[in-house]
Amino acid sequence: MRHPPTNGESETCLGQTNVELSLEGQTALIPLVGEACRLRPDQILCSDLKRCQVLAEAIAGRLGLFAESDPIWREVNFGTWENRTWSDIQAREPQVLSEWMANFDTVAPPGGESFQQLQARVLKGIENKILGDTGETPVPRSEMNTGRRAMPHCLVVTHAGVIRAAVSAFSRLPLRKAFELAVPYGSHTSFRRHGNRWSPLDIVAGRRSLSPKWAP
Repeated sequence: MRHPPTNGESETCLGQTNVELSLEGQTALIPLVGEACRLRPDQILCSDLKRCQVLAEAIAGRLGLFAESDPIWREVNFGTWENRTWSDIQAREPQVLSEWMANFDTVAPPGGESFQQLQARVLKGIENKILGDTGETPVPRSEMNTGRRAMPHCLVVTHAGVIRAAVSAFSRLPLRKAFELAVPYGSHTSFRRHGNRWSPLDIVAGRRSLSPKWAP
């Protein structure tokens, strides 16, 4: 689930900058908590940035769970561009910005990370935090009679870039194309694991389910 709206200005480069929720974001908390609880997660994970933590902790409190925060779920790191306006970056570093825009999936901003590096980080988080580094593939709860450990139903409260990186990895969609996918504030994207592979299900914005064109 993507975090609610923030105070970050639309013309400002915000990745791992720690910004507060906007008034709109604060107002959205209660309905988003209700929507998340209806998903019935049994594990809550989140980015350690405030805009995700506040929602995750509210959901966990309602469900009697603990929200486990971790920087592995953070948005992409824009390095020295963080909290600067795009117009300022264009004026001061036009060549570097041009090179990044042409190959943002493989090229990192100065001191930051590329979207390929973001995706590798996200996949590591899924492997270690959701699947567990045990060497054993968990199974859905419906198959618990097999004697293998059950896979938890996890809710990760995170950022749009993280969600797009997962969509790319699990739908075989090129990473550049995944970043054309709209991921609204407060929307949630569902994935299900079948054997050794994940499948994207849908994106839900509010009460409206959006059938993704990228689904296999």
